[in-house]
Amino acid sequence: MKKRLLAALLASAMALSLAACGNTDTGADNGGDAAADAGSTNEPVVLKMNSIKTTSDPMYEAWSNFCDRINEAANGTLDVQIYPSESLGATTDVIESISKGAAAIQDCDFSHLADYVPDYSAFMMPYLLQKPEDVGNLWLSDLGQELEAQLHEQGMRIITAVYFGERNWLTKSPMPDRAAASTMKLRCAPTKMWTEMVNVMGGNATTCTWSETYQAISQGVADGAESPIHILYSAKLHEVAKYLNYTRHLYAPTIMVMSEEVYQSLPEEGKKAIDEVGQAYPAQAIEEVESVVGPMLEEMLNEGVQEVYPTDEAIQEWRDYSFEHVPEAFPEWSENLVGRIQEAIGAA
Repeated sequence: MKKRLLAALLASAMALSLAACGNTDTGADNGGDAAADAGSTNEPVVLKMNSIKTTSDPMYEAWSNFCDRINEAANGTLDVQIYPSESLGATTDVIESISKGAAAIQDCDFSHLADYVPDYSAFMMPYLLQKPEDVGNLWLSDLGQELEAQLHEQGMRIITAVYFGERNWLTKSPMPDRAAASTMKLRCAPTKMWTEMVNVMGGNATTCTWSETYQAISQGVADGAESPIHILYSAKLHEVAKYLNYTRHLYAPTIMVMSEEVYQSLPEEGKKAIDEVGQAYPAQAIEEVESVVGPMLEEMLNEGVQEVYPTDEAIQEWRDYSFEHVPEAFPEWSENLVGRIQEAIGAA
């Protein structure tokens, strides 16, 4: 009840904020009317993107440029504005507000949509996606579009789904295999799939927000954390954990989600801009991520981080555990979901 109230208040706050900017209300109650009014007065529809990224994050500029490309393609019908550091509210609260019609956009991973479409959590299963291209290909596959149709029924749509980087573990001592991980407290987000991910590695899950992770490791509450290299670096975790373990457990997907109601209310040029820019972005994002990883890794190594390369046997043990045990933890998944994902990405 409290969460729903916060979401409703957030949706109302966004609507008032947009009205204060000279736009008609695009909140949960009248998103369609707002877009129609904006089109009739030649005023752009404002969409506020609530990003988890800070302005110092190397990928923040990429997100900002993505918003600019939508605005340019929309020919004045849209004004997508980016707000860093969850300044519009916590990700889960904004997503719920979006599902109720708030004129906002949120970047997140697929697991955040599992409360609305349970099968989406499988997209985050360790060792399931095998290469960067799998993220965009899965989203645009028949299976991806089938799940997207279910998401539309829940009041949301995905604008784009992109590769965000290869996720690896940064720890206070080497973690070359499951046996080494068994002695470690590994930080993860407080969701079911992220806890299962730690179980796959063989570690002991300890949950905290990302903003609290540096302190958790420095104080011994956690022995390590995982993320793409550029995120580990921007969070300065290499200052308190000096072993970069190339577990390659996840080719990380990131998505942008918006209200289906608001999307359907947009002028045709606005819809077309979102569709074309969003569907073209997965291939572009791979290049953007790879361009920032190299320099970040070099800086980490210069500051004393040591690389740990698990053996092929250790990687296979982690992968086998994932495929054998993770699906058992999600009885809500549809039949043969893992096999259908493998088929969609050409890995079956």
